[in-house]
Amino acid sequence: MNMIYLDNAATTPMDPEVIDALTASMQHDFGNSGTVYRLGLDAKQKIQQAEDQIRESLSIPPRFRLIFTSGGTESNNLFIKGVCSPDKKVASLGLEHPSVQEGLESLKQYGNEPVSLLRFQKDGCLDAAAIPELKKQKVRWLCLSHVNNELGSINDPQTLTALLKQHAPQTRLFLDGVQAVGKLPFTQAMWDGVSGYSLSAHKFHGPKGIGALVVDSHLSLTPQMHGGKQQFGMRSGTLPVPLIVGLARAVQRAAEQSVTASKTFSVLQARLVSGLNALNRDKPHLDLKFNSAADANAAHQTPAIVNFSFAPVEGEVVLHHLEEKEIYVGLGSACSAHSKEPSEILTGIGRTREEARCSLRVSFNKWNTVDEVDRFLETFAVAYDSLHPSFQRRFANS
Repeated sequence: MNMIYLDNAATTPMDPEVIDALTASMQHDFGNSGTVYRLGLDAKQKIQQAEDQIRESLSIPPRFRLIFTSGGTESNNLFIKGVCSPDKKVASLGLEHPSVQEGLESLKQYGNEPVSLLRFQKDGCLDAAAIPELKKQKVRWLCLSHVNNELGSINDPQTLTALLKQHAPQTRLFLDGVQAVGKLPFTQAMWDGVSGYSLSAHKFHGPKGIGALVVDSHLSLTPQMHGGKQQFGMRSGTLPVPLIVGLARAVQRAAEQSVTASKTFSVLQARLVSGLNALNRDKPHLDLKFNSAADANAAHQTPAIVNFSFAPVEGEVVLHHLEEKEIYVGLGSACSAHSKEPSEILTGIGRTREEARCSLRVSFNKWNTVDEVDRFLETFAVAYDSLHPSFQRRFANS
């Protein structure tokens, strides 16, 4: 029986066309793009072509620079520490990826205490009621997830930009966009109020170890690594030409297939949600709650991610039962998967610690099928039924 992979918010299998582009580049583009002879100049040209491809695919305006990085974590840290530090007041929703949250927390060493807007969260998104608080607190930088990595909730940049311009014009917007490419459409208008944006190739069928920071060229970005002055002096290091080529091809494929992929995600989400609701009706002992919006028409939610809780059975135990059947799902952020603490994102939206521990995240890719969702539902039901009695006794005796 074939493996079923439903943890695509953690990472995605590489697209065969990306593998082909990456392999060809590894064979032929071995020159150092910093050298001045033909091999180096050819490598530099490949990087420029890749950048042009990324700009076109994501409708990125000319005012932005692209800084190639090792991935989303570095991109987020480079912006936060390179632009916000040390004295510019920063704020976040409090539901961001650890690379954003901990990056902001690191500013405390300069006496720069981040502002948490968690009390303004609504369905995992920043509510408009938070905007006056930004003005009151004199916040210079608002750092948010474009798409939340555990919930799939969407902070729409155009809506936020309009609110900021009207009510808090001193506040500028940075978005962690790692989960957005391949799930959402990108238009030039989307970029109008954005000053920084992070990308990571392995989240949309590209290679690991490569990402980008899209940053307004008018900003002064303090480098976090020093050396050969590559990339405008903002991120030193020999550029990995094949990985950049792979990133560009992955971005292009994701943009080309975004409409088709979105339809696929909607079908899969509807099948999963209806199946889970049916299980909830049929099993009196199953107390299932959706942590992400389960409405297929929710404008603030991508259908690519479904998060749900089922106390008192722990999610990690169910995960390993599914793994035995070669079905792979997630608990939340892969960067925090080894922590025994419950998800701060789930507790942040009001779930109890028990509900947060007793949860799973299912996230789709463009190749997943309805049959795979059905097999997951069947296997999850069997696993839950077998585990529930022991967890119920444990809960009753605690």
